[in-house]
Amino acid sequence: MRIFRPILFLIALALLVVSVRQFMNGYNDWQRAQIAEEAYHAEIRELEAKRDRLKQRVEMLKNDALTKERLARKRLGYIRAGELKFKVVKPDAVK
Repeated sequence: MRIFRPILFLIALALLVVSVRQFMNGYNDWQRAQIAEEAYHAEIRELEAKRDRLKQRVEMLKNDALTKERLARKRLGYIRAGELKFKVVKPDAVK
């Protein structure tokens, strides 16, 4: 009986150590999952904000004539009838 108690104690201690280690591994995994989830939620919020800005821009392009004109002038080089278009060339580009 004297040998049985220390052996039983060591087995119980080993089981306790293994259980605590498993718990800590699971807890660490849970913490990493929580951090990743928060990062995903932050990314979703950013993407939703970007989507809202783009929707607003689309509405402006659909409904605002001045926005359309400004975009056509800037990107496509459009001019109104009777206007003259000048292109400024940098001196470095001529050489």
